[in-house]
Amino acid sequence: MEFGLRGKIVVITGGTAGIGKASVDAFLEEGCRVAVCGRSEDRLAAFRAEYADRQVLAVRADVTSQGDMKRLAEETAAAFGRIDVWVNNAGIYPKGDLEDMPLELWRETFAVNVDGVLYGSRAAIPHLRKAGGGVIVNASSYASIMPTGGRGAYGVTKAAVSHMTKVLAAELAPDHIRVVAYMPGFVLTAINAAVIGEYGAGMVQRQAVQNRYGRTEEIARLIVFLASDAASFITGCGVEASGGKYCVQNPSAAWEGRG
Repeated sequence: MEFGLRGKIVVITGGTAGIGKASVDAFLEEGCRVAVCGRSEDRLAAFRAEYADRQVLAVRADVTSQGDMKRLAEETAAAFGRIDVWVNNAGIYPKGDLEDMPLELWRETFAVNVDGVLYGSRAAIPHLRKAGGGVIVNASSYASIMPTGGRGAYGVTKAAVSHMTKVLAAELAPDHIRVVAYMPGFVLTAINAAVIGEYGAGMVQRQAVQNRYGRTEEIARLIVFLASDAASFITGCGVEASGGKYCVQNPSAAWEGRG
């Protein structure tokens, strides 16, 4: 399928690792030029070295700073001429019960996962309008549907992202700007690898009917699709990619029956 993305300019926040980095590779394969941001200068330096011969811009910027997001957009437009797609990918996944989670961590979770999406979108909108339209793709999560006990702040923020996606889609439709979200289940990233030990052996896999973890490149392909003309009638919603997580109450039954 031709996605019609060749020559498009894509910005990905948190693009130096995990799903963000896999998305960089996926967009480059489609012939795009890509800008990413991150907070760690060491990680950015390693990223720049790895992609030194590619059409990639790496900017040190913090999604919790509206000024940094505006600067990221301006530097991208200066380097590549415009912006066509903005992916609000950056996020954190803190542990803690709502009853006693330190308020500083609660506020940081909202600052990164919710404010970061708003600030990124605000930075992107003028450039997308100037380009005659475009796409904003937001990182929601399966946790926006069913939150995880002991990590409630994450689910609350992702539910907020899902609603923000709907509102922005309605506000920006006259500008030919689509706003969509991707909602991954448990994807094996560096962040999630540290979480696996909190569960019993095989417990996470058994939550999904495919009985496995997701892969970053699988989510990256979804993001590319959502950003493309192939998804031109998709806006104001989230697309789940979870391997069928709890699509039935007993998702591992078929596997156990064949054991």
